[in-house]
Amino acid sequence: MSVRDALRRTPLLLGWRWVSSAIYALRHRRRFAQVRTYCLFVGHGRSGHSIVGAMLDAHPNIILSDELDALQYVERGFTRNQVFSLSARTAEHQAGSHRRKSGRGGRVYSYFVPGQSQGRATQPRVIGDSRAAGAVKRLARDPALLARLRRLMAGIDLRVIQVVRNPFDTIATMMLRTGRSFASASDEYFGNWDAVSTVQERLRAEELFVIRHEALLADPQRELGRLCSFLGVESTDAYLEACATILYRSPSRSRDSIDWTSEQKAKLAALVAKVDALRAYSFDD
Repeated sequence: MSVRDALRRTPLLLGWRWVSSAIYALRHRRRFAQVRTYCLFVGHGRSGHSIVGAMLDAHPNIILSDELDALQYVERGFTRNQVFSLSARTAEHQAGSHRRKSGRGGRVYSYFVPGQSQGRATQPRVIGDSRAAGAVKRLARDPALLARLRRLMAGIDLRVIQVVRNPFDTIATMMLRTGRSFASASDEYFGNWDAVSTVQERLRAEELFVIRHEALLADPQRELGRLCSFLGVESTDAYLEACATILYRSPSRSRDSIDWTSEQKAKLAALVAKVDALRAYSFDD
């Protein structure tokens, strides 16, 4: 467990968040009354969820926090507007630091979208959080949690986004950033796929949107526009163009930083072939 996760579980911090979110919710009840959609991310870490969430948060009608782990507050009985408040305050704080995230080798990435509305959506129609792997683990561990979330969000739409990236890159990034072995990283990755599949089976067809990281980079305006439509908001050319400026032209090939053995490549290729959503991927893509 990370220090951050440990702190989140302390009664004192949870108590403070209960009180502060209740106060914020009361002050912003009219603002939150406009929300029509709650957005959840599921999937794997190191797949591009954070940058997608940052671009959506730049939309004037969307509040999308990163790594809040919103479902823990659903589990603990926070009200709907308290959950909204925590995402709103987190998004405001993250926008204030230009959505910076630490990467491999101490590199810092900024997911700040210039000239847009990150952390400043005054008329939100969509609120959510982009912690994908944590959400999947909670939903898979507690089959009743999705039903509880639906009850909490009664009267508004539930929408779930999954970002899929070449598994050779995702697993390589896991190995590079944590120092774990190939066996450990691949076991966690494909174990998580089992959890993702379990969650997907409980969703309605109109509630899930799967986007490929590579497709987003190849045509960001088109893919981001499709995401906005999925969430029920319109997208302007200015917004889409601004978001496109923060993306690389092509995916980062983390796999090239790993000295793979032929056995590792073959094992991973065989595992990939068993997952419908991954069959289009290979090491040489």
